[in-house]
Amino acid sequence: MATNNLEIFKAVLEQLPEGVVVVDDSDEIIFVNRAAEEIRRISATQITGRNVVLCHPEKSHERVGRALQFLRRQETRAFTRMVIDKEQGRYYENTYAPVRDAASNYIGSVVVSRDITDKRRLEEERALHLQNLEEKVAELSGKLQDLFIASMASLVKALEAKDRYTQGHSLRVSDIAVKMAEHIWGVSPEANEVGLAGKLHDIGKVGIREMILNKPARLADEEFEHIKAHPLIGERILAPIEKLKPVAKVIAHHHERYDGKGYPASLGGEGIPVGSRILALADSYDAMTSARPYRPPKSAEEAAKEIRNNLGRQFDPRWGEIFLELFYSGSIG
Repeated sequence: MATNNLEIFKAVLEQLPEGVVVVDDSDEIIFVNRAAEEIRRISATQITGRNVVLCHPEKSHERVGRALQFLRRQETRAFTRMVIDKEQGRYYENTYAPVRDAASNYIGSVVVSRDITDKRRLEEERALHLQNLEEKVAELSGKLQDLFIASMASLVKALEAKDRYTQGHSLRVSDIAVKMAEHIWGVSPEANEVGLAGKLHDIGKVGIREMILNKPARLADEEFEHIKAHPLIGERILAPIEKLKPVAKVIAHHHERYDGKGYPASLGGEGIPVGSRILALADSYDAMTSARPYRPPKSAEEAAKEIRNNLGRQFDPRWGEIFLELFYSGSIG
Protein backbone atom coordinates (compact mmCIF):
# COMPACT_ATOMS: atom_id res chain seq x y z
CA MET A 1 0.00 0.00 0.00
CA ALA A 2 1.50 3.34 -1.09
CA THR A 3 2.04 6.06 1.52
CA ASN A 4 1.15 9.60 0.46
CA ASN A 5 3.63 12.45 0.74
CA LEU A 6 1.73 14.17 3.53
CA GLU A 7 2.03 11.09 5.73
CA ILE A 8 5.74 10.85 5.00
CA PHE A 9 6.30 14.50 5.91
CA LYS A 10 4.31 14.07 9.11
CA ALA A 11 6.27 10.94 10.06
CA VAL A 12 9.55 12.75 9.47
CA LEU A 13 8.49 15.65 11.69
CA GLU A 14 7.28 13.28 14.40
CA GLN A 15 10.61 11.47 14.50
CA LEU A 16 12.81 14.57 14.70
CA PRO A 17 14.65 15.00 18.04
CA GLU A 18 13.83 18.72 17.91
CA GLY A 19 10.43 20.01 18.90
CA VAL A 20 8.38 21.35 15.98
CA VAL A 21 5.27 23.55 16.23
CA VAL A 22 3.59 24.79 13.04
CA VAL A 23 1.16 27.73 12.96
CA ASP A 24 -1.01 28.73 9.98
CA ASP A 25 -1.60 32.25 8.65
CA SER A 26 -4.48 32.70 11.12
CA ASP A 27 -2.08 32.07 14.00
CA GLU A 28 -3.72 28.72 14.78
CA ILE A 29 -1.57 25.75 15.75
CA ILE A 30 -1.90 23.01 13.12
CA PHE A 31 0.88 20.63 14.11
CA VAL A 32 2.88 19.68 17.23
CA ASN A 33 5.32 16.77 17.20
CA ARG A 34 6.14 14.47 20.13
CA ALA A 35 9.47 16.14 20.86
CA ALA A 36 7.71 19.52 21.20
CA GLU A 37 5.27 17.97 23.66
CA GLU A 38 8.18 16.75 25.80
CA ILE A 39 10.35 19.85 25.49
CA ARG A 40 7.55 22.38 26.00
CA ARG A 41 5.50 20.19 28.35
CA ILE A 42 2.37 20.63 26.28
CA SER A 43 -0.33 18.32 24.88
CA ALA A 44 -0.79 18.36 21.11
CA THR A 45 -4.43 17.37 21.38
CA GLN A 46 -5.16 20.25 23.76
CA ILE A 47 -3.53 23.05 21.77
CA THR A 48 -3.93 21.98 18.13
CA GLY A 49 -6.51 24.29 16.54
CA ARG A 50 -6.07 26.98 19.17
CA ASN A 51 -4.66 30.45 18.61
CA VAL A 52 -0.97 30.30 19.50
CA VAL A 53 -1.16 33.57 21.42
CA LEU A 54 -3.78 32.14 23.79
CA CYS A 55 -1.56 29.14 24.49
CA HIS A 56 0.91 31.41 26.27
CA PRO A 57 0.49 33.04 29.71
CA GLU A 58 -1.55 36.24 29.56
CA LYS A 59 1.44 38.41 30.46
CA SER A 60 3.16 37.15 27.28
CA HIS A 61 0.29 37.77 24.85
CA GLU A 62 1.50 41.17 23.67
CA ARG A 63 5.06 39.95 23.17
CA VAL A 64 3.99 36.81 21.26
CA GLY A 65 1.64 38.86 19.08
CA ARG A 66 4.48 41.22 18.29
CA ALA A 67 6.70 38.28 17.28
CA LEU A 68 4.01 36.93 14.95
CA GLN A 69 3.68 40.30 13.24
CA PHE A 70 7.47 40.38 12.85
CA LEU A 71 7.39 36.96 11.12
CA ARG A 72 4.85 38.30 8.62
CA ARG A 73 7.22 40.97 7.36
CA GLN A 74 8.49 40.31 3.86
CA GLU A 75 12.12 40.85 4.87
CA THR A 76 12.02 38.55 7.92
CA ARG A 77 14.10 35.39 7.75
CA ALA A 78 14.65 32.63 10.30
CA PHE A 79 16.13 33.75 13.62
CA THR A 80 17.16 31.96 16.80
CA ARG A 81 16.61 32.93 20.42
CA MET A 82 17.40 31.29 23.75
CA VAL A 83 14.42 30.72 26.02
CA ILE A 84 14.67 29.93 29.74
CA ASP A 85 12.09 27.84 31.55
CA LYS A 86 12.70 29.14 35.08
CA GLU A 87 10.19 26.78 36.67
CA GLN A 88 11.88 23.69 35.27
CA GLY A 89 15.40 25.13 35.18
CA ARG A 90 15.78 24.30 31.49
CA TYR A 91 17.29 26.18 28.56
CA TYR A 92 15.97 25.98 25.01
CA GLU A 93 17.19 27.24 21.67
CA ASN A 94 14.18 28.20 19.56
CA THR A 95 14.44 28.89 15.85
CA TYR A 96 11.50 30.87 14.46
CA ALA A 97 10.90 30.96 10.71
CA PRO A 98 8.12 32.26 8.46
CA VAL A 99 6.65 29.80 5.96
CA ARG A 100 5.99 31.21 2.46
CA ASP A 101 4.45 29.76 -0.68
CA ALA A 102 6.00 29.79 -4.13
CA ALA A 103 4.86 33.41 -4.59
CA SER A 104 6.53 34.44 -1.29
CA ASN A 105 3.18 34.95 0.42
CA TYR A 106 3.12 34.29 4.17
CA ILE A 107 1.16 31.11 4.91
CA GLY A 108 2.28 30.38 8.45
CA SER A 109 5.29 29.92 10.68
CA VAL A 110 7.27 27.20 12.39
CA VAL A 111 9.15 27.04 15.68
CA VAL A 112 11.89 24.44 16.09
CA SER A 113 12.96 23.90 19.70
CA ARG A 114 16.11 22.22 20.96
CA ASP A 115 16.89 21.49 24.61
CA ILE A 116 20.35 22.96 25.28
CA THR A 117 20.30 22.66 29.07
CA ASP A 118 23.23 20.23 29.27
CA LYS A 119 25.28 22.33 26.85
CA ARG A 120 24.43 25.51 28.76
CA ARG A 121 25.38 24.00 32.11
CA LEU A 122 28.65 22.72 30.67
CA GLU A 123 29.41 26.22 29.39
CA GLU A 124 28.54 27.71 32.80
CA GLU A 125 30.80 25.19 34.55
CA ARG A 126 33.60 25.96 32.10
CA ALA A 127 33.14 29.71 32.61
CA LEU A 128 33.17 29.26 36.39
CA HIS A 129 36.30 27.15 36.14
CA LEU A 130 38.00 29.80 34.00
CA GLN A 131 36.92 32.52 36.42
CA ASN A 132 38.34 30.56 39.36
CA LEU A 133 41.53 29.94 37.42
CA GLU A 134 41.86 33.65 36.54
CA GLU A 135 41.31 34.58 40.18
CA LYS A 136 43.99 32.14 41.30
CA VAL A 137 46.41 33.46 38.66
CA ALA A 138 45.62 37.04 39.73
CA GLU A 139 46.16 36.09 43.37
CA LEU A 140 49.48 34.43 42.57
CA SER A 141 50.50 37.36 40.39
CA GLY A 142 49.63 39.76 43.22
CA LYS A 143 51.71 37.74 45.66
CA LEU A 144 54.65 37.71 43.26
CA GLN A 145 54.35 41.46 42.74
CA ASP A 146 54.17 42.03 46.49
CA LEU A 147 57.28 39.86 46.89
CA PHE A 148 59.03 41.91 44.22
CA ILE A 149 58.07 45.17 45.96
CA ALA A 150 59.34 43.83 49.28
CA SER A 151 62.58 42.78 47.58
CA MET A 152 63.02 46.23 46.07
CA ALA A 153 62.39 47.89 49.45
CA SER A 154 65.03 45.61 50.99
CA LEU A 155 67.44 46.55 48.22
CA VAL A 156 66.90 50.25 48.95
CA LYS A 157 67.61 49.61 52.62
CA ALA A 158 70.78 47.75 51.66
CA LEU A 159 71.90 50.68 49.50
CA GLU A 160 71.21 53.16 52.28
CA ALA A 161 72.94 50.97 54.86
CA LYS A 162 76.24 51.44 53.02
CA ASP A 163 76.09 55.16 53.77
CA ARG A 164 75.35 56.31 57.30
CA TYR A 165 74.32 59.70 55.92
CA THR A 166 71.36 58.26 53.96
CA GLN A 167 70.14 55.53 56.30
CA GLY A 168 66.36 55.69 56.68
CA HIS A 169 66.06 58.43 54.03
CA SER A 170 63.51 56.61 51.84
CA LEU A 171 61.22 55.71 54.75
CA ARG A 172 61.27 59.29 56.02
CA VAL A 173 60.49 60.61 52.54
CA SER A 174 57.64 58.11 52.23
CA ASP A 175 56.22 59.15 55.61
CA ILE A 176 56.21 62.85 54.70
CA ALA A 177 54.74 62.22 51.25
CA VAL A 178 51.93 60.05 52.64
CA LYS A 179 50.99 62.70 55.23
CA MET A 180 50.76 65.32 52.50
CA ALA A 181 48.75 63.07 50.17
CA GLU A 182 46.35 61.90 52.87
CA HIS A 183 45.82 65.49 53.99
CA ILE A 184 44.20 66.14 50.59
CA TRP A 185 43.01 62.73 49.38
CA GLY A 186 42.48 60.85 52.64
CA VAL A 187 43.39 57.19 52.88
CA SER A 188 43.29 56.29 49.21
CA PRO A 189 45.03 54.35 46.44
CA GLU A 190 46.67 57.61 45.33
CA ALA A 191 48.15 58.21 48.78
CA ASN A 192 49.35 54.61 48.96
CA GLU A 193 50.94 55.00 45.53
CA VAL A 194 52.86 58.09 46.64
CA GLY A 195 53.97 56.31 49.81
CA LEU A 196 55.33 53.35 47.86
CA ALA A 197 57.08 55.68 45.44
CA GLY A 198 58.73 57.34 48.43
CA LYS A 199 60.05 54.02 49.68
CA LEU A 200 61.43 53.08 46.27
CA HIS A 201 62.36 56.47 44.81
CA ASP A 202 66.12 55.86 45.02
CA ILE A 203 66.06 52.26 43.73
CA GLY A 204 67.70 53.49 40.51
CA LYS A 205 70.88 54.24 42.45
CA VAL A 206 71.65 50.53 42.18
CA GLY A 207 72.83 51.41 38.67
CA ILE A 208 75.07 54.28 39.82
CA ARG A 209 78.79 53.71 40.37
CA GLU A 210 79.46 53.10 44.05
CA MET A 211 82.45 55.41 44.16
CA ILE A 212 80.15 58.30 43.20
CA LEU A 213 77.38 57.30 45.61
CA ASN A 214 79.83 57.14 48.50
CA LYS A 215 82.01 60.07 47.54
CA PRO A 216 82.71 62.09 50.74
CA ALA A 217 82.71 65.42 48.92
CA ARG A 218 80.69 67.40 46.44
CA LEU A 219 80.24 65.74 43.05
CA ALA A 220 82.03 67.01 39.97
CA ASP A 221 79.83 68.03 37.05
CA GLU A 222 80.36 64.77 35.14
CA GLU A 223 79.69 62.77 38.29
CA PHE A 224 76.46 64.68 38.88
CA GLU A 225 75.41 63.98 35.27
CA HIS A 226 75.94 60.28 35.95
CA ILE A 227 73.89 60.28 39.15
CA LYS A 228 71.07 62.13 37.36
CA ALA A 229 70.36 58.87 35.54
CA HIS A 230 68.99 57.19 38.66
CA PRO A 231 65.30 58.24 38.25
CA LEU A 232 65.10 56.63 34.79
CA ILE A 233 67.02 53.57 35.95
CA GLY A 234 64.47 53.24 38.74
CA GLU A 235 61.63 53.51 36.26
CA ARG A 236 63.15 50.79 34.06
CA ILE A 237 63.54 48.48 37.06
CA LEU A 238 59.94 48.87 38.22
CA ALA A 239 57.92 49.45 35.04
CA PRO A 240 57.77 45.79 33.88
CA ILE A 241 55.63 45.03 36.96
CA GLU A 242 52.09 46.06 36.02
CA LYS A 243 51.19 47.00 39.58
CA LEU A 244 54.17 49.37 39.73
CA LYS A 245 53.76 51.26 36.44
CA PRO A 246 52.15 54.34 38.09
CA VAL A 247 54.77 54.26 40.87
CA ALA A 248 57.56 53.96 38.29
CA LYS A 249 56.26 57.09 36.53
CA VAL A 250 56.26 59.05 39.80
CA ILE A 251 59.82 57.94 40.54
CA ALA A 252 61.00 58.81 37.02
CA HIS A 253 60.09 62.48 37.51
CA HIS A 254 60.70 63.19 41.19
CA HIS A 255 63.69 65.41 40.30
CA GLU A 256 61.75 67.61 37.88
CA ARG A 257 61.34 71.28 38.85
CA TYR A 258 58.14 73.28 38.66
CA ASP A 259 59.93 75.85 36.45
CA GLY A 260 60.97 73.14 33.99
CA LYS A 261 64.68 73.21 34.85
CA GLY A 262 64.83 69.79 36.48
CA TYR A 263 65.63 66.34 35.12
CA PRO A 264 65.36 63.91 33.38
CA ALA A 265 62.70 65.35 31.01
CA SER A 266 62.63 69.08 31.90
CA LEU A 267 58.91 68.84 32.62
CA GLY A 268 57.27 71.82 34.27
CA GLY A 269 54.16 72.85 36.18
CA GLU A 270 51.14 70.59 35.87
CA GLY A 271 53.04 68.53 33.31
CA ILE A 272 54.89 66.86 36.18
CA PRO A 273 52.99 63.91 37.68
CA VAL A 274 51.35 65.09 40.90
CA GLY A 275 52.97 62.26 42.86
CA SER A 276 56.37 63.42 41.64
CA ARG A 277 55.64 66.98 42.81
CA ILE A 278 54.75 65.72 46.27
CA LEU A 279 57.81 63.48 46.36
CA ALA A 280 60.10 66.36 45.33
CA LEU A 281 59.08 68.33 48.42
CA ALA A 282 59.47 65.40 50.81
CA ASP A 283 62.77 64.32 49.27
CA SER A 284 64.25 67.83 49.32
CA TYR A 285 63.19 68.49 52.91
CA ASP A 286 64.74 65.27 54.19
CA ALA A 287 67.89 65.82 52.15
CA MET A 288 68.29 69.36 53.52
CA THR A 289 67.77 68.27 57.13
CA SER A 290 70.19 65.33 56.83
CA ALA A 291 73.95 65.61 57.32
CA ARG A 292 76.26 65.11 54.36
CA PRO A 293 80.04 64.58 54.39
CA TYR A 294 80.49 67.97 52.73
CA ARG A 295 77.96 70.00 54.77
CA PRO A 296 76.07 69.99 58.06
CA PRO A 297 72.29 69.54 58.09
CA LYS A 298 69.97 72.51 57.91
CA SER A 299 67.56 72.99 60.77
CA ALA A 300 63.91 72.14 60.16
CA GLU A 301 63.06 75.86 60.13
CA GLU A 302 65.83 76.61 57.62
CA ALA A 303 64.65 73.81 55.33
CA ALA A 304 61.04 75.02 55.52
CA LYS A 305 62.20 78.56 54.67
CA GLU A 306 64.19 77.23 51.72
CA ILE A 307 61.07 75.46 50.42
CA ARG A 308 58.98 78.63 50.80
CA ASN A 309 61.58 80.66 48.92
CA ASN A 310 61.45 78.21 46.01
CA LEU A 311 57.70 77.85 45.57
CA GLY A 312 56.84 78.33 41.91
CA ARG A 313 60.43 77.69 40.91
CA GLN A 314 61.63 74.35 42.22
CA PHE A 315 58.41 73.33 43.92
CA ASP A 316 54.70 73.22 43.10
CA PRO A 317 53.27 76.25 45.00
CA ARG A 318 50.00 74.54 45.94
CA TRP A 319 51.62 71.39 47.30
CA GLY A 320 54.38 73.52 48.82
CA GLU A 321 51.78 75.42 50.85
CA ILE A 322 50.29 72.10 51.96
CA PHE A 323 53.73 70.96 53.09
CA LEU A 324 54.30 74.20 55.00
CA GLU A 325 50.86 74.04 56.61
CA LEU A 326 51.61 70.54 57.88
CA PHE A 327 55.12 71.56 58.93
CA TYR A 328 54.11 74.61 60.95
CA SER A 329 51.17 72.75 62.49
CA GLY A 330 53.61 70.10 63.73
CA SER A 331 52.30 67.24 61.58
CA ILE A 332 55.61 66.72 59.77
CA GLY A 333 59.21 67.69 60.32
